[in-house]
Amino acid sequence: MRENLKWWLLLPASLLCIYLLLPFDLRYHIPENMDRYQVRDSAYAFLAKNRYDLTGYRCVVTHESDFTILAYLEGQKGIDSTGILLDKNMIPGIGWRARFTRDLPTDQPQTSYDVWVSHTGGITGFLRSLPDTLTLPSTTEDTARSKAIVYVEKAFSVDMSGFKIRQSEQRRKTNRTDYLFVWEKPAGFAVGKISLHVLVQGEEIGQVHFSYELPENEQILISEIFTRATFLYLLQLIALTIVFIFALILFLKKYHEGEVSVTMGRNIFLIFFLIGLIKSLNELSTAGIGVHIGNLSPVNIQIVSFAYEVLLKNVFLGVFLLTSWSVGEAHARTLFPEKLNAIDSLLNRKFFTLRSGISLLRGGSIGFALAAFFMFLLWLLTGKGSDVHLMNSGFSDLFEYYMPVISVAISVVMIAMLSEIIFRFFVINIAYQKWHKKWIVLLISTLIWPFGYFVLSDFPIFNSIPLSIVLSLLTGLFLAWLYLKYDLLTVISANASAHVLLLSIPLLASSAEWHRISLFILIAALAIPLIQIIVSFIKKESFEFSGMTMPSHIRRISERERMQKELEIARSVQLGLLPTRNPEIAGFDIAGLCIPAREVGGDYFDYIDLGPNKLGLVIGDVSGKGVPAAIYMTLTKGIIQSHADDTVSPGTVLAKVNRLLYRNIEKNSFVSMFYAILDHRKHTLTFARAGHNPGIFLSQSSDKSTFLDTAGIALGLEHGDIFERTLKENTIQVNRGDMLVFYTDGFTEAMNISNDEFGEERLVNLISRFRRQSSEEIIRLLISEIKSFTGDAEQHDDMTIVVVKAL
Repeated sequence: MRENLKWWLLLPASLLCIYLLLPFDLRYHIPENMDRYQVRDSAYAFLAKNRYDLTGYRCVVTHESDFTILAYLEGQKGIDSTGILLDKNMIPGIGWRARFTRDLPTDQPQTSYDVWVSHTGGITGFLRSLPDTLTLPSTTEDTARSKAIVYVEKAFSVDMSGFKIRQSEQRRKTNRTDYLFVWEKPAGFAVGKISLHVLVQGEEIGQVHFSYELPENEQILISEIFTRATFLYLLQLIALTIVFIFALILFLKKYHEGEVSVTMGRNIFLIFFLIGLIKSLNELSTAGIGVHIGNLSPVNIQIVSFAYEVLLKNVFLGVFLLTSWSVGEAHARTLFPEKLNAIDSLLNRKFFTLRSGISLLRGGSIGFALAAFFMFLLWLLTGKGSDVHLMNSGFSDLFEYYMPVISVAISVVMIAMLSEIIFRFFVINIAYQKWHKKWIVLLISTLIWPFGYFVLSDFPIFNSIPLSIVLSLLTGLFLAWLYLKYDLLTVISANASAHVLLLSIPLLASSAEWHRISLFILIAALAIPLIQIIVSFIKKESFEFSGMTMPSHIRRISERERMQKELEIARSVQLGLLPTRNPEIAGFDIAGLCIPAREVGGDYFDYIDLGPNKLGLVIGDVSGKGVPAAIYMTLTKGIIQSHADDTVSPGTVLAKVNRLLYRNIEKNSFVSMFYAILDHRKHTLTFARAGHNPGIFLSQSSDKSTFLDTAGIALGLEHGDIFERTLKENTIQVNRGDMLVFYTDGFTEAMNISNDEFGEERLVNLISRFRRQSSEEIIRLLISEIKSFTGDAEQHDDMTIVVVKAL
């Protein structure tokens, strides 16, 4: 409990900072006094007062907030002054819009109504759209203008004396004449103009609409910003698609290898799909707004848009989550199993474990601190005279939905799941499996996060794209560090906590009754994880997978990890059986190297001390690969070392080894070997070859290579008589400058991706070229040449070599 005290202290400290910064941040959101239901009722009352028959009409309420205007005004006048203008309804174009239409195909003429309502409930404009063929009595232009002025002054309490006529347009229809009048006046509260559009349809007023027009240079600047942002958004969607394809390919590969579970990924997919379905249902009222599909009616367009949202978008993102989780989990179980313990307990319905409580507390505290940081950043960077403005600060569409609290809660869950499972859990585990360096992992996760920051998250985005990118990189670096430092549940809860505060600020700014109720529901919902944390600290339950509860794919991953560790131990033991240092003999330079194709292998080389003047050189290759070959290699080493001494010839030693191996190895297994005794006083080499690759002898005097290819069959194939009759022994003189090379077929049979072999001739030519180098340097150069030849092709056989140079 004591070590978690800092998180208990950070939680109220962050909330205090948020409370102090909240009045500032609320200026970035419209303080609504109306909810969508009150707006609908006000619009109905206005149209009924004007005696319009709304029988059979459906109403769609949307929130209209031009935040480019707000950002401009905040830069010119400051945040507080802009807020006062909002409170007094002095900024046109900020508020609600109620649209009344009948459910008719788009090619069928109909009359529709739009009513604009301010956030305080006043009617700020309306529009009646009529079919062009509708017959109405017409009037003169002067009469229409006078009628328009009287109507605006009476219905909207506007003094028209301050407006100047800018445009007067006559619109001739089939059976009537309409007139459009546009007045304008200086805004008064800032640079720019307030425009008033009035449309007279026949003898009736059909439109009254106020708007605030920014200066032309500001409009061009904002247009350029949005154009760049649009292309950036498109680029991010392309990048996300590439990441999805990569995750899907890895998932299919892991699934084929039996390393992933569809069950857990399926559950995550279903959870995401169901909450996405609830969110789409909650937002159904505005689905399809502004969309035109053939001649479909508004309701049919709404259904199609809803189906697209649920069946395409949510399914795509759900599959993205399924593949990212499954592949990320397959790697995390072996790399960072401790980072899954807290979330494992929740997924297995153990809700009150101490680890999950600590992770939720830690993540919630850090998330609140992150939200406070963003709010402080807004206060620091924006304000009067600043060119930096927030572009996604309104979240005004939240007010349009049936229950805003549902959209807040579900958006928080969906954002946290998508962001952290894809960009932290998946990316970090894949990168760490590849490079095993945390700084590389942090770099990759940070660089890829902007593609999710702008598309999937609702963290602040500024009108300055470079500033937004820098902020996204810093956020990505912090969240990636958080995952590596703690665990998955911590970073998910941190992301969710930060977003729940940022997304709920519009509800805090609203005084509408329904929004207040939504806010109280949200606060009650936030109390649930707090209660869970407290109960977890009291109960202190633990969770670990047991043999019965552990899912099958986790057992497979654990078994694979256990085998991998055992193979690493076996590799270490086997390499320990090989010479750890090269022999130091006056007049000779000797070096050797073994590179197994797998964790362990069947190649073998050794130096055997045979007294003051002699050294035994042995190189062998056990048939097969992997663990069986490694076991037989170890057996062979023990046998040959126990039978080699300075008085026994190589042929005699190999004959004894053959008889013992024949009795102890399987009949389909064998060992090829080249055994030689170097007499460094007499400068002679006596050798015998039991089915092994011939040694290569390069003479200083002739500068030609010779193969030491005496007869002999492999060890272990026959009990002894045929082996001894076949085996031949030979002795050569080794003079100064001569060189000997012993190798296994892993060198000559190394293949590239075209299945071309490296070959004996290429090996001999390289040895001749490098003969002036030291023995160790010759081996290094040969390995480098072979790797260059094979390229990306996998090493399919062990590679062992011994080089002896007479100095």
